[in-house]
Amino acid sequence: MELHERLVAARKHAGFSSASDAAAALGVPYPTYAGHENGSSGFRADKGEIYARKFKVRFEWLMRGAGPMVDLATKYREVLTTFDSLPPDLQESYADVLRKLAEPFRQPEPQKERLPAKAKPS
Repeated sequence: MELHERLVAARKHAGFSSASDAAAALGVPYPTYAGHENGSSGFRADKGEIYARKFKVRFEWLMRGAGPMVDLATKYREVLTTFDSLPPDLQESYADVLRKLAEPFRQPEPQKERLPAKAKPS
């Protein structure tokens, strides 16, 4: 994925449906931001820091494609904070949703090694 493609992905991740909405929220002239998104002009690290902060993605991912898009520890904290703020009767429902979402990523339980049965004397 190229730099400008990661910028588009970051914008969408942040919930901005259009480049013009993102440019307005960033206080960047639309033609400048559009050039960054369509790849006709690159951007330097100082702009990348602003974009990464606003779009809540990792700077290293945005600028170089290194590592995950988001800081997973931050995401986990957000999920736990949301969970803790729910009334107790909704926490179990929320936990069920999280379990279902996590199911495809679940590691299989290691198989316990069975010892061969001892032969009975005849």
